[in-house]
Amino acid sequence: MEMPLQQHPIFGEALKRLGTNVQRISISGAAPTQMIKRFGIAFAPRGPLWNVEDADALRRSPLRIINAEYPSDIYYEAGFRRIMTPAHVAELNLCDTGWLTKATGKWRNAWRKSQKSALKLQHASFDQTVHDWLLTEDRLQQRQKGFRALPHSIIHAYAATNRDKVILFTARQKDNPVAAMLFLEHGPVATYHLGWTSSAGRGANAHYALLMHAADYFAERSVTRLDIGTVDTENAPGLARFKIGSGAQVRALGGTWIRMPGM
Repeated sequence: MEMPLQQHPIFGEALKRLGTNVQRISISGAAPTQMIKRFGIAFAPRGPLWNVEDADALRRSPLRIINAEYPSDIYYEAGFRRIMTPAHVAELNLCDTGWLTKATGKWRNAWRKSQKSALKLQHASFDQTVHDWLLTEDRLQQRQKGFRALPHSIIHAYAATNRDKVILFTARQKDNPVAAMLFLEHGPVATYHLGWTSSAGRGANAHYALLMHAADYFAERSVTRLDIGTVDTENAPGLARFKIGSGAQVRALGGTWIRMPGM
């Protein structure tokens, strides 16, 4: 079954290894729902995943905060109130072998340029002893750009029991890494988790080559969808253009909802 990373049991097990209180609960009409409990408040990230929506069952559940996967009126009907508008995510359908034809002309031209940049593309299962350089570069770029991402401990915990599902794609010039993309595989889906590029990588359009390489790799592993992450046109316009231009489908999530006691 296709499901977002945040609802997959592998991700839940990784969080448990870090001491997070993660439980899977049953809600009528939905797939088993992964719930995180902090300070006594139950939160469902990118869930529940409904087969048949059931507002009464949701109202009876222990959930108090929901970051919904899809837009729906069920949350309001179950006593929740929306506190954040939906984010948007970009997804590549790997079952569509012609997805590149949906990319913009500018994106395809950038990819073609990358093919002439003497890039050596590699992929490997993540190994902390070999690939720690990427995490060092990521910490540096977070400080320079002033953003915070999920802690690297999640990567280590995920790889601890599913090393073959944490895949690092690297572009090199003269044996020096110039760009990288790291994906977490979960069932028939792989989710983009971390990326980095140097000035040389940007000049070579390395991320265009890496995304194509990753799509080919995962398609051969029978992965049907690449989740390439949130599209944020305000805070990361360049990255948003890259994702949108790739031909990925951009869709809205369902927003963040909260239910106060008694509702």
